[in-house]
Amino acid sequence: MADRLAGKVALVTGGAGGIGAATAGLFVREGARVTIVDPAADAVAKATAEIDPSGTRVLGIVADLSQEAECERAVRETVATFGRLDSLVTAAGVRLYGPITEATAESWQWILGVNLLGAAYCAKFAIPEMARNGGGTIVNVSSTNALNGRAGMAQYDATKAALLALTRSLACDHADQGIRVNAICPGFTITPFHVRRKAEADGISFEEAQATLREQPAQNLLGRGADPIEMARSILFLASDESSMVTGATLMVDGGSGMVKTVGFTSGT
Repeated sequence: MADRLAGKVALVTGGAGGIGAATAGLFVREGARVTIVDPAADAVAKATAEIDPSGTRVLGIVADLSQEAECERAVRETVATFGRLDSLVTAAGVRLYGPITEATAESWQWILGVNLLGAAYCAKFAIPEMARNGGGTIVNVSSTNALNGRAGMAQYDATKAALLALTRSLACDHADQGIRVNAICPGFTITPFHVRRKAEADGISFEEAQATLREQPAQNLLGRGADPIEMARSILFLASDESSMVTGATLMVDGGSGMVKTVGFTSGT
């Protein structure tokens, strides 16, 4: 076990799957005790057992992150169990597809509640606990869509862009309390969500879909999709003392998807 987070306590939303689960597992291996929060009870139980078979370093909480009281409970139970809170990672997120003309008040309420308000509510209650310890870190998981946009994802993109604005404002508000707030923007990442969608669309097994996505070229400079652990390593950097001079920043972890790779180059005169 490494020790970049030795003695630290982290709360990871969306910690039962995908980027969140990879982050929770990596944090535990780096010496932290971790709370994972997710609305799916079965997924929470499975992730908790896989990440920490001993049952001593991971606390699983089933909660609806769109509800302020549920976010407060998650923070309160974390502190009651582990005695402190040093890091918050907001990896929970949901997606909606379709044009804005098909959006409803209910769909807006749902996606804003999970993707934006859940992060804000968790920060609201986590920040005082971090301040009591002399500081801490928040890492919000946004998306390249927040900057680039993508057809048919107006609601999702809007929430992820708002999350970047929230990141910058929180960094300004709480720097004097020793709290650093940053965000990552993942590009296409081969999470169980994407694998399941591929399997359903193509009528193939989960394993076949996963293999296909790993072999399939991606629209970025590196030509491939990311593994969740690659996102987790970037989150670890921002949550650890290795990034002690970084706050209010957005880290693109997308294989250079926003770049243009040209063939041939002619120097001007």
